[in-house]
Amino acid sequence: MRQLLFTAVVVCSCASLASAQQTSPSYPKLEVFGGYSANGVFNKETEATLQNENLASLFSDFAGGPRGFEVSIARNLNRYLGIKADFSMYFANDSEQSTFNVCQPGSCITTTQETRVDRRAFYFMAGPEIKARNRTRVTPFAHALFGVARSTADFSTASAIFTRNESHTRTGFAYALGGGFDFRMTQRFSVRAMADYTQTFLGDPDPNKSRQNHVRFSLGILFSKP
Repeated sequence: MRQLLFTAVVVCSCASLASAQQTSPSYPKLEVFGGYSANGVFNKETEATLQNENLASLFSDFAGGPRGFEVSIARNLNRYLGIKADFSMYFANDSEQSTFNVCQPGSCITTTQETRVDRRAFYFMAGPEIKARNRTRVTPFAHALFGVARSTADFSTASAIFTRNESHTRTGFAYALGGGFDFRMTQRFSVRAMADYTQTFLGDPDPNKSRQNHVRFSLGILFSKP
């Protein structure tokens, strides 16, 4: 009788353990994202008066252009918390007619000619990501990322009166606070939409320009590895 009772207890315990393992919530150990990203900058002055300064420095604190891409990889520590490394690049190639006052000793000449500005920026950031996993196909998440931004601008213009070719690079601290939603399509693939507020500190002699404010929007595909 005791052996039968002991066997029954063992069987029930094993069944309970198996049931708990089956109902235990699972989560992917690794998540990789890649997609299109748009980067908007605001509180940016577009007019300035220069004499002998580097003209490319007027544009290097834009921290890139309005379009680019973003990729990230997250290692999930548990169902709700992970550590994410994020890389993004933004660029712009602009051409327009600009007016210059070219002054020589004793005289000044006004010329209007084509100028070209090529801008690009790289962001390297990392930080925690929190996900509100649930039984639906939509998973909200939030992140706080910290790292560096490197921004470069190339300025060029040429004519018989005035010719300049210059480049300027800034590097500084950057952080991004935001989040979004993952819309699960299959077990391993989801569509991700996210937005964040980003600040870059690229430095400038004018303290009012030393900090740049951005809003980023990204859309792409998330791959999940169990």
